[in-house]
Amino acid sequence: MRTKAVAIALVALVVVGGAAVAYVRFMAPAEDQAIGLVPRDSVFYGNLFLRPSNDQKMALDDLLQKFPQVKSTDDALNKLIELLDDQLGKDGLSYEEDVEPWLGDQIGGYLMPGGTPELPNFGVLVESKDDEALRDFIHRVQEEEDPGAPIVEREYRGTTYELVEDEPGSPSFVIIDGFFVGGTEDAVKATIDASEGDSLQESEKFLDAIEVLRDDWLGLFYADSSALFSLIQEDPQMTPEDRAVFENLDLGDLPPWAGVAYVTSDSIGFESSGGSPTEGPFAGFSSFTGPGLLLSLPAESWAALGVPNLGGLATELLGLFAEVPGFNRAQVESAFTSETGLDLEDDVLSWMGDAGIFVQGTNLQELGGGLVIESKDPSKTAALLDTAQRMLTEEGLQPGPASEGDLEGFSLQAPGMPAPVYFLGRDRLVISYGQSATEQAIQPEQRLADAEGFAPAKDALGSDFDAGFFVDLDTAQALAESVMVFSDQSDPTYQEQIKPYLEPFGYIVSGSREEGDDVVRRLVVGVP
Repeated sequence: MRTKAVAIALVALVVVGGAAVAYVRFMAPAEDQAIGLVPRDSVFYGNLFLRPSNDQKMALDDLLQKFPQVKSTDDALNKLIELLDDQLGKDGLSYEEDVEPWLGDQIGGYLMPGGTPELPNFGVLVESKDDEALRDFIHRVQEEEDPGAPIVEREYRGTTYELVEDEPGSPSFVIIDGFFVGGTEDAVKATIDASEGDSLQESEKFLDAIEVLRDDWLGLFYADSSALFSLIQEDPQMTPEDRAVFENLDLGDLPPWAGVAYVTSDSIGFESSGGSPTEGPFAGFSSFTGPGLLLSLPAESWAALGVPNLGGLATELLGLFAEVPGFNRAQVESAFTSETGLDLEDDVLSWMGDAGIFVQGTNLQELGGGLVIESKDPSKTAALLDTAQRMLTEEGLQPGPASEGDLEGFSLQAPGMPAPVYFLGRDRLVISYGQSATEQAIQPEQRLADAEGFAPAKDALGSDFDAGFFVDLDTAQALAESVMVFSDQSDPTYQEQIKPYLEPFGYIVSGSREEGDDVVRRLVVGVP
């Protein structure tokens, strides 16, 4: 009896364990096989899965069902195949017979140092599941495109690669480790080196850059920012003025930048990472992450932007522009003082804290919006408003006194505008257009953070990300269409061919989070 129980338990364990292994394999992220062939010193690398993980494929199927013109990933693939067949047919080839038998799961490409402006040092990678069929395809295409052109075999470190014509700058390719790699001869040689263990996969900079990103994606890119800028500076066609900009900015210590594209059943996402430089003109920008005032803006906002520490950001930008030849920071600050009687940094930028910008209204009559800036010094905010009112009066305009809630300032009715612009300040500076937007900017009935329309975007972004930008695409589309009707510019092409593709989209939201020294940014386009 005990033996049977043990046997049954063993069978159950095998079944459950086997099912778990199968599930993990089925749902596991697709693995980047190309990275082991990308040279370690590549300044740029991009990769795209033609056949993504099952999780991403199922999400993509769900997503495409919301577009009536495209029913599934297979349907989308068939439409793409039709386009490819149109091109392949010119050479007497077809996708089904000449490409599908060998085409693998991913494609990619990389850019290396060296090369010339006319011919950068690059490589293209295409995964193969039948090397002989791939080789036959390459030779057939070459024969069709350039009949009689010789393909020369060469050897490098025991690996045979091929050149199309034995001339400098001729295209080169190799089929290695299940991939076609084509590009410049130096790039192909570098790929052979990479296959021996000197690839980007062993680069700590690359691994650190992608470590904080999600591991299931459709496409990936990586850029070694410092090396890429150095490569750009080597372009002999760059003007002396442009080269001086790069030299003055001293961009040598910029951290790498990486990103991925992915889908869920109701959104398209883009996620990127990049550390903050510790030295140089960009070092001061590392602290400018966060939502600013976005979450406290009016719930009726269909477009909103949050800016953390606006005064500090503006100061850093002034410092950055000071490094650009032809920009004289002292002269700019002196001109500002001469015109206003105020010191740009001490009287204006020093008191500016977090900020937010919003737009509301679904037609031209209801359109409004504003800029809200927290003030660290109400007296300086009031002085700026007094100065602005005086200067407008001197220009022949007629600003009048205005107040709303606990804020005071002035309003200005510009010619041709149906509503006035308000300039109000105290513990905040509010510059707004329209009475409704002004009231909502000062005392919103409901905050954007609590708005029902913002909730799906906030959820899609993720609870660990601080939202900094939001657009309700449905409302934006309604406003654009009302403008077209108002201006009598309705277009049948828009109604029949463009609008059906726009309607499934619901919102755009972006935000950031900090992870150690890295800042991870995410942008999500919702398809609810």
